[in-house]
Parts: sequence; C-alpha cells; structure tokens
Amino acid sequence: MQWIRLRSIVRHAEARSPYYRDAFRAAGFSSVDLRSWDDLKLIPPTPRPALQGSETLIANGYDRARLHRSHTSGSTGMPTTTFFDGRAWTLGRKVLKARARFACGLRPWDRVAVFQENVPAGFRVGATGRLASASIHRPPGELVDALVRFAPTTLYGPPSHLDQLGQTGIELPHLRLVFTSAETLDGATRRRLTDGFGTEPLDIYGCTEVKEVAWQCGERGAYHVNAEWLIVEVSDLERAPSVPAGSILITALYNRAMPLLRYAVGDTGQAVQGGCPCGRGLPLMFPVLGRSVDYLRLPRGDFLSPYTLTCAVEAVRGMRQYQIVQRVAHEVSVLVVPDRSFTDDTPRAIRAALSSHLAGLTVRVELVEIIPREPSGKFRIVRTELHDRPR
Repeated sequence: MQWIRLRSIVRHAEARSPYYRDAFRAAGFSSVDLRSWDDLKLIPPTPRPALQGSETLIANGYDRARLHRSHTSGSTGMPTTTFFDGRAWTLGRKVLKARARFACGLRPWDRVAVFQENVPAGFRVGATGRLASASIHRPPGELVDALVRFAPTTLYGPPSHLDQLGQTGIELPHLRLVFTSAETLDGATRRRLTDGFGTEPLDIYGCTEVKEVAWQCGERGAYHVNAEWLIVEVSDLERAPSVPAGSILITALYNRAMPLLRYAVGDTGQAVQGGCPCGRGLPLMFPVLGRSVDYLRLPRGDFLSPYTLTCAVEAVRGMRQYQIVQRVAHEVSVLVVPDRSFTDDTPRAIRAALSSHLAGLTVRVELVEIIPREPSGKFRIVRTELHDRPR
C-alpha cells in the first residue's frame, strides 16, 4: 500500500508541481527511476525554506483560494503556510487522529478539554457538551473553575501548559487520559504530569506541514508511525553525539494539492526496530531528540543534542521549570523557576550535571520568576540564539 501510494504521489509531483519538476530535473531524477525503496534516496530532500515560496509547491489545477491552509507560527524564525486539498485535510485533521486516540482508549462519550493556539481567549464548550477548547496563551490558573465544572475525562495540549495546570493543584476526579503534543515531552515533565493527574501522558508527534506523524499507544513506549499515509526516514544528515539518531525526513502520501517529498522538518529522532508489545504492526520511532535549531554549539565546532542536556539535568531537584539557553558561543545559561525544594545546592548540582557535556563552555544559572514562551505559546526547553546549526 505504501509503495503504491509513494509511486503515485511522486508521479503526481513531477507532473503537476513546478517545484518538484525543477528539483527532479536539477537532480537528474525522474519518476520512472523509482523502482525500489533504495531509489527514494535519489529524490532530493525538501528544505523548510522551500515552503516559504509555497506557490511553486502547489500542484497545477488546484485553486489556492479553495484549499485548506495551515500556518506555522515561526518559532524557528521561519514561518510557513501549507495547503491541503479537502480529502487530505479530513484525513490528517480527523481520521488519523481518531484512529490513534480511540486506540489509546478514548471513547465517543468522553469529555475532552483541548488546549491549543488558534482559539479565542477563554474556555469554550462545544454544542455537544463533550468538547471544550482553551487558548494556550491564557494562564492555566484562570481556567481552573471552568475546567472543574466541565469535569473532563481527557486533557489534550502542550506538555508545558498541562504541567502548569497540574501545578495549580486542580482536582479532576473523572480524568482518565492525558495526551501531549506540539512540544518535546522530557522525562521530568512526564513524571510531573503523571503525579499531578494520576495517569501517565500519551505523547503525539506531528508537525503543521503534514499533521500527525506518530503516536504512543497504551504501552507508552516507542511511537507508532501512521505508515499508510506517511513515510518517515531517519537520515544521516544530522547525528547527535553518542545517540543513534538523525534528521527526520517525511513524505506525505495523501496531500495531492501540495506534495511534500522527503521534507526535512527540522527534528531529529531514531527509528526503532522490532514491534510494540501492543501487537500493532505499524513501524516505530522515537522523535524525542529535539529540533536541530535547538542544538548547542561546542567550542570544538560540533553540536550537542538537546536530548543529552535534558537527560543530564532532569533529576536535579529544586526546579519547577527550566530552560537552557545559548546566547553567545562560549556560555550557556540555565534559567530556573525554583520550587519549594530549591536550595543553595541546586545551582551547583545543575552545573555539575552539565559540565561533562559542555566542556569548554561556562554554565550560568539564573533564577527567574517566569520563562517566556515562544510567540506561538509553545515552550522550548533548549534554545539557541546563535545563527548556525548542524547540517
């Protein structure tokens, strides 16, 4: 099924997408050259900047005004717009999500509270009374009363936002499921969410350009790839030190209005061999290693994965929230919002945890009352302000 759909979308892209017609010609590739899975690598990866000129990616014969569109907020400094035909929009926004959520135990009668970016301020309950939405730009503490009245059985939102909600001490006795998405879920946040809500979160990996890519089942291990509709490759273009990971390339097999072939989403992760104990046959991956734009540059010129840093400090006590920031080449700052267990030893423990990984860099700990989010409302655990990044 995947092979048939791949050949179809490649032929379609060559015939009707001006961008891919030119890219194929420049690479000396033609759709007739796609004879085996190894030939997929002959297709040049699609870089993120190509989406900023998305008009040439839209297939001929599709009216841009009639297409669905999806915007990124530009948290990486590169906002983009992706266009979807009606069938692709329904599949990506509804069908694939429904399959994954129901596989995780969601029921049609569950009451779901969703925290997301593009909703009006406030707490809004839909006509059925079973779906509520709230803006991630609003402080979670302001939503406690409305949430308690709604009595959700399921929460869905960015992990940092749900983490702040849990810190309010809210009690939701009917809660059964917590889904996290849109941000990297680190181990410390996972544990806090589990303790705060009484159920371990189920994480979802996706991106605006292709929608949902992979998801955790009830085993809460590796992520199941929606392989009937997406091809996920882990390329050798980027390698995290001591971690078997690479750059994630995604080929969407369903959006014919704006084909995306081997799209470099800017994330790193790893393929997982074998099957899941749940018995599903979908291939597995771990997209937990962070965005390439969040790699820190070391003095010797190589780059360090954000995953390495979060693993190093997540066991340090005394931090309600933290962010690791590289503003200049020779120094890293750790912004810390302290909690009640914070002591004078906490900064020393942070520096000690990071020193072996950040040799040659000065590590400074800064106590702050609040750590600003991105304009999108999302939170990046590791952030660099340097312009270069791993290639």
